[in-house]
Amino acid sequence: MNKSEIQLKMILYGCIICYVCSLCFGMITAWRQQDMSGVGMGVVAMFTPLIIPVIFRIKKLQTVYEIYIVSTIFMFFSSLLGSVFHWYHYPGFDKIVHFVSGWLATTLAVMLFFYLQKSNTFCDQGQKKIFFIFINAVNIAVSAVWEFYEYAMLVFFNNDGINHYTQGVHDSMTDMLCATAAGCILTIWIIRYMKTGKTNFFINVYEKFYERNVKIK
Repeated sequence: MNKSEIQLKMILYGCIICYVCSLCFGMITAWRQQDMSGVGMGVVAMFTPLIIPVIFRIKKLQTVYEIYIVSTIFMFFSSLLGSVFHWYHYPGFDKIVHFVSGWLATTLAVMLFFYLQKSNTFCDQGQKKIFFIFINAVNIAVSAVWEFYEYAMLVFFNNDGINHYTQGVHDSMTDMLCATAAGCILTIWIIRYMKTGKTNFFINVYEKFYERNVKIK
C-alpha cells in the first residue's frame, strides 16, 4: 500500500470515528428528549454507511477508499444530520443533499456501466451516446425510487418526509431536478475529460475503480 492509499485509509477511519461519535451523541440526545423519531432514524443511520462496503464485499470488489469516504460523508449529512439531528428542517438543506445524491448516483452509474461492459472505452459515437443516456437514466431512476419510498412512508406510516401536506408535488419535483442537475454537470465534466484529458477527483474515483475491478479481470 503506497503513501497515498495510507492517507486515504486514515481519512476514512477519521470519517468513521466522527460518524460513530456523532451518532451516539445524536441518539442519546434524542432519547433524553423523548424524540422517538430521532431514535428510530438513528437505528437506520447505523446501517446506511454500510451499503457501499457491503455491496463491494458481496461482489468481491477491490476497495476504493475514495468511494468509501464520499459515501460515508454523504450518509453523515443525509442520514445522520438530516434525520437524527433534523437538519432537513433548515431551508435548502434537503436540496443540497439531493444534489449531492445525484452526483454520487451518476458516479456509481459510470462504474456500473464499465463493470457491465468490462471496458472504459467506446467502439463508436453510438456507444458513447448510450453511455451518457445510461448514467443519467440511472441517476434519474434512483431519485424517482427515493421519492416512491418517501411516498410509501406517507401512505403507510403517515411520515410526511415528502412534504405532501405543505408543498404538494413541489418538493418531489425539485428534489429530482436537483439530482438531475448534478448528473448533467458531472456528464459535462466527463465529456470534457474525454476531449481534453483534464481530470478531477470524481473522475479519478471511477477510473481507479475500473483499474482495480474491471481491467485486471
